[in-house]
Amino acid sequence: MQSQELLHEIEVLPPEMQKQVSDFVLFLRKQQLKQKVKNRTVGEYVGKMVIHDDFDQPLPDSFWLGEP
Repeated sequence: MQSQELLHEIEVLPPEMQKQVSDFVLFLRKQQLKQKVKNRTVGEYVGKMVIHDDFDQPLPDSFWLGEP
């Protein structure tokens, strides 16, 4: 959809729905900014994760069957 078509579609909405569109656009912009800020840096998780020696061992049947 072209920008002008989208603008026209918004303009024909009642004011309360235009406000909802505006709020949604602001929400999307905030999400976009959060994604840009969340760039990872080298070494960011050093010391925050642990991989146990037995991490690649088969899990017991009780795990797969949902038994305690």
